[in-house]
Amino acid sequence: MRGTRTFGIIVLTLAAAIGAARVVAQDATPVGDAGATTFVLVEHAENVSIIDLGDAGTSPGDLTVWGPDPMFDEANEVDTGALTHGSCLALNADGDNHCTETVVFPNGSTLAIQGIQSGSGEPSLTTIVGGSGDYLGAMGTVLVDPSDDFTLWTKTFEISFASAT
Repeated sequence: MRGTRTFGIIVLTLAAAIGAARVVAQDATPVGDAGATTFVLVEHAENVSIIDLGDAGTSPGDLTVWGPDPMFDEANEVDTGALTHGSCLALNADGDNHCTETVVFPNGSTLAIQGIQSGSGEPSLTTIVGGSGDYLGAMGTVLVDPSDDFTLWTKTFEISFASAT
């Protein structure tokens, strides 16, 4: 009984401390933000490992890990110096995946991305969940469009920034 009482006191103390240091959540992504940025990078999938877990072939739980993979400009001619790293967890036998990805730019700035990507090869819309450096406060989406052989991934970034209010 004494342990239960002590645990309750710790929880109440922790809850009070968290409440005192509460941070206000940012507003929803603004619509029509004049400061929005759009650019396209093409990932060359050079360093990819697929770990077949569970049933043989594509099945839930399979893991795809990649990176560092170089990212080229929109024309797919110039290596931008940006690199992408990430992982995807298969959700079903169709190859739909929950993916997380970090793009690291030459100056050390990053963008963190996550979302569901279609296993059919159709484009998928994922979410920018944050960034650092030049992309601190970034939010938005990335349209991910794989080539037919999944060796090139065209990524259209649409970014806006949280206001500093």
